Amino acid sequence: MEKTPLKFLWHYIKIFKWFFLAMFGLLAVSAMAGQTYPLYLAKIYNTAAGQTDSPTYWQDIIRFTFIGFALGLVKVFAFDATFFMSAKFFPQARTLVSRDTFDHVNSLSIRYFTEEMSGRIATKVNQLQRSVIEAFNHFTHAVSSVLFLGLAVILLSWMNFYFMLAMTVWLVAVALLACFLGKKRQLLAKEVGKKESLAGGMIVDSLSNYSEVKSFANFHFEKLNLLKYLRILRKAETKEAKTKAYIHLTQNLVTVLSILGFMFLAIWVFRRKEIDTTQFIYANTLFSMLATMTFDLTWLYNGLSSTLGNIRSALETLAVDPEIKDRSRAHPLQAKQAEIRFDKVDFSYNGRHPVFKGLSVVVNPGEKIGLVGASGAGKSTFIKLISRYYDVEGGAIKINGTDIRDITQNSLRKNIAVIPQDICLFNRSLRDNIAYGKTNATKEEIINAAQKASADLFISALPDGYDTIVGERGVVLSGGERQRIAIARAILKDAPILIFDEATSALDSHSEQHIQQSLRLLMKNKTVIAIAHRLSTLREMDRILVFDQGRIIEEGSHQALLRKKGVYYRLYNMQADGVMVGEGFHPIENPSCHS
Repeated sequence: MEKTPLKFLWHYIKIFKWFFLAMFGLLAVSAMAGQTYPLYLAKIYNTAAGQTDSPTYWQDIIRFTFIGFALGLVKVFAFDATFFMSAKFFPQARTLVSRDTFDHVNSLSIRYFTEEMSGRIATKVNQLQRSVIEAFNHFTHAVSSVLFLGLAVILLSWMNFYFMLAMTVWLVAVALLACFLGKKRQLLAKEVGKKESLAGGMIVDSLSNYSEVKSFANFHFEKLNLLKYLRILRKAETKEAKTKAYIHLTQNLVTVLSILGFMFLAIWVFRRKEIDTTQFIYANTLFSMLATMTFDLTWLYNGLSSTLGNIRSALETLAVDPEIKDRSRAHPLQAKQAEIRFDKVDFSYNGRHPVFKGLSVVVNPGEKIGLVGASGAGKSTFIKLISRYYDVEGGAIKINGTDIRDITQNSLRKNIAVIPQDICLFNRSLRDNIAYGKTNATKEEIINAAQKASADLFISALPDGYDTIVGERGVVLSGGERQRIAIARAILKDAPILIFDEATSALDSHSEQHIQQSLRLLMKNKTVIAIAHRLSTLREMDRILVFDQGRIIEEGSHQALLRKKGVYYRLYNMQADGVMVGEGFHPIENPSCHS
C-alpha cells in the first residue's frame, strides 16, 4: 500500500487510465469550444455597433450567432458528458479503494490491532475512500480549468505582446499566492483529520463497551470524555473554516482587481491601435472568464490540498507495512495430522520482557497437550506463536518438519481451529456464525455441528431458530451459549490442530459434562493444545506442560504429575481449596513475561 497521497492516487489513476484519457479528451474539446465561443460574441457586439445599413448586417449577426450557439453546445455537451462518465467511474473507484484498504488492513499483524482503536481504523478507512473520490473530482475539474486557462493565455499572448507580458506576471503571482494559501490549508485539514479520527474512535470505543458503561453507571463520564474530544475537533474545524473564508475573500479580491487592471491595459493597447474593436471586446471577455476560472482553479487547488491532507492523515494510520509476511517461497499447508515442534524458540514482546528463551518442545501428531501455569507464564503466547500471530526472534516453530514461516499464513490458520475464552460472534444469524467454520457448509452440516456441540436444543427453542440475529459480539446469548456456538464452528472447520483457550470456562459443571462426549469426538485423531485454569478438564490430556516465566518446569500426564508432588500437585490442591490456577498462584515470584 502506497504511503504518500500522490503515489496512492497515481496507483488508481493508472488502473483507470482509459477513463481519464477519455475524460481529458472531452475536457480539451470543451475548453477549445469555450475559448472560441467568446470570439463570436465579440463579433456580434462589434457588428451590432457598426453600420446598421450594411447589406450584410443581419446576415453577419445571424451567422455569428449560429456559430457561437454551435460552439456553446459543443462546450456544454462535451463538459457534461464527463459527469455521466463520472457517474459510472466514481462508484467503481470507491469500491476498489475500499476493497484494497480492507485487504491491506486485514493483512496487518495482531500487534497493530492491539495498538490501534478499531473505531479509529474504521474512521480512517472511510476517510480514505471518501477523500480519494474527492481528490479525483478536484483533479478532473482542475484539468478542465488548466486546459481552459492554457488556451486562453496562448490566445491572449498571440493577440498582443503586452497581454503576454501581463499574463506571465499575473500567473506567477497567482500561482505563488495559491501555493502559500494551499499549504496552510493542507496542514489545517490534516489536523482536522486527526482530531476527527480520535473523536470517531472514542464514540466507537464507548458504544462497543456499552455494557461496561451501563454496569458502572458511567454514561455521564463517557459523555464528558466525548465532549472533550468534540471540543478539540470543533476548534480545529473552526480554525480551518476561518482560514478557508480568508482564502476565499483574498481570491475574490484578487479576481476583481485583476479584471479591472486588465481592462485598463486593454484600453491602453486599444488606444495605441494595436488591436481592433472585436479583439478589444474578445480580450476583455476572455480575461474575465480567465480570471474567474483561475479563481476556481486556485480554489480547487486549496480543496485538493485539503483532501490530500485528509489522505495523508489516513495513510499515516493505515499504510503500515505488515509485520508478518509470507515468504516468497511459502507454500500451502496440507495436513491430515500435525506434529508441532518448538525448536529453541526465542520470543519477546516489542523487544522487551523475554517470554521464551531457547524453548524446545514437541507435540506429536494426534497428541493432546494441556498447558498450565500462572498468568503471564507464556501459555497464551505459546498458542499465538503456533498461529503465527507473531514471528519468533530465534529458533523456529515447525509443523510436520516445515518452518511455519515457509507456510502461507492463510493455509496455516485454515489448519488450526481455535476456541477462545472470549468468544467473538458476528452480528449475524446463528446459522452464519456457525458456518464461519466452513462458509460453504450445507444446512444439514450446520445443524449436525450444532447438535454435536449441544447447541441445537437452545437454538431450536428461539423464535427464529438458526436465523436468530445474535447482536454485536453475540450479546443476546449467554456466555455458555456463545461457547457452544464456537465449538460448533470448530467442529464444522474440522482442522487437524485444535486449540482450546479456556473453551469451557463459561459452562457450568452440568453443561460441561453434557458436551464432553462431543469434545472427545472433536478431538479424535487431532493434535490438541488446551489451556485450562480448571485443572479437572485436563485429566484426559496425554501430557500436561507446566509453564513458569516462559519455561516448562514440569511435564507428564495428570496422574504422573500428581504422583510427582511438585508444582502441578500444589496447583491442583490449591484449586481444590477454591483458588483458580493463574489467579492466585505464582510458583516463582515476580513473573516478568506476558502470556
